[in-house]
Order: sequence, then C-alpha cells, then structure tokens
Amino acid sequence: MVLLLSLLACQTPAPTPGELPQTGVVIETINGQPFTQGALDAVLAAMPEEAREQIEAQDGAIDQLQEQLITQEVLYQEALSRDLHNQDKVKTQIALAEREALVAAVLNEVADAAATDEALQSWYDAHLVQFRTSEARFAQIIVDDEETALAVVAEIEGGKEFGEVAKEKSIDPATAPNGGDMGWIDTRQLPPDLSTFAATSEPGAMLEPRALPNGKWFLLTVLEKREEMKAFEDVKDEIKPQVQQEAVIAFVEEQKQALEETTEGASIEVPAEG
Repeated sequence: MVLLLSLLACQTPAPTPGELPQTGVVIETINGQPFTQGALDAVLAAMPEEAREQIEAQDGAIDQLQEQLITQEVLYQEALSRDLHNQDKVKTQIALAEREALVAAVLNEVADAAATDEALQSWYDAHLVQFRTSEARFAQIIVDDEETALAVVAEIEGGKEFGEVAKEKSIDPATAPNGGDMGWIDTRQLPPDLSTFAATSEPGAMLEPRALPNGKWFLLTVLEKREEMKAFEDVKDEIKPQVQQEAVIAFVEEQKQALEETTEGASIEVPAEG
C-alpha cells in the first residue's frame, strides 16, 4: 500500500506554469478554456497600487487591459500546445522569472513594513530643512545701460520710492506697471548670490546694479520675506517612498553582511564535472 501511494505521488503531474485563477464570471472562452473575472482580478491585484488605481479610474482602461490579457491567453495556450514550457531554455527563463518575483516580494514586504507612521514622522523630524519654504517678494527695475542704472540708484537713495521709479524708468513691460513687483519667489530657485542676498537682507534692501546677458542693467529690492513649514500630513506621501527605499537598501546590506560573516574562512568546493 505504501509503495502504491509512493508511485502515485511520483506520478502527480507538475503544475502548469503561468496558470491564473479561473473563478467568477467567465469573460470569454478561448479554445474551450474559460478566461474569468478571477484571472483579471489576480492581474490587477499584482499591480503596484498606484498603477492599479490609475487603471480603475480611467475610462475604458479596464476593457483595454482585459483585451490585452485575452490576447496574452491565446498566445499562452499556443505556447503550451507546443510544449514550450518543457524546453530546458524556457524552463530556465521561467525559473528566473520566479526568482525575480520572489525577490521583489521580499523587498516589497520589507518596504511595506518600514513605512509606519512612526518611521515617517521620524524621517520628517530629521529632515525638517527640506520642508521649510523660504520665499521673498522682489521688485526690479530694468534700464538700457549702466549710466541710467546709476542715476536710478541716486534717485532712490535721494528718497524716491523704488516703485515710483520703476513705473517711470523701468523698460520691463511685465513688471513696470506694478512698480517692478515680481511676486513671491522661492529663494531656493534663485542663483546662489541672489538667494544669499534674499536671506541676508531686510525688506527695503537694494542690490547694486548688475548687467544682464542682453546688455541691459537691472536693480533689485526685497519687498517682503516669509518662511513656511510644510506640515507632516501634507508631505507624508512624499516621504514614504524615501523611507521605503532606505529600508530596502539597509536590508540588502544586512543580508550581504550576514553572508560575508557566514562564509568568512569557509572553503568552497566546486562539484566534479557531471
């Protein structure tokens, strides 16, 4: 009896690679084989969350995916009918795909486990400088040459308002009507010298005249400054990928280090040919 059971166990056919669940409503029958809602659901569930949500929200995207999967099913059945899955080369390709899927699965598990609210909050607290926005509201005057620029400086230093002079003398059609007002600008987007000027100057400070690449000259003043801190809840989703990436990198390094410690001093025997 035991021998019979052993023989039956040995004769159990190997699972066909690439099979999907055939449950739920039959979407289409292909060569006598049902392609069901269960197969479509399995494919959707295996997708990254963002990609899945995008497909589900886009009109017609599910139908397009379904059509692609049906085409894939036709080709999959053709490959099986040709017994390609039993060719050594294809077996190796399937094995490699399985290994990649397993590696991705363990890394995804590590990433998901790392993205706790506590971890995200800790990362936020350690990188506050990245979430502090420093802005300045500038006004400018653009003139044709250095001589005019110096004359403008003299007027302003003599007591005339920067905005009044901008309306009278600036040749920039976009800002002159508004007294040279350029609006709020993130100082991190400015060239280093202008960013430093904004950071170290009080409202009303004026930058010395400078030449522009086109030969014109400009003057710049700070009208207002402000700093804002982005709240944790507003940047939580931005932080998550970074925390997950760092966790995955650390996990991989830990595994490599553990392997080095395990194999340190160990000899590796090469199997004899055959």
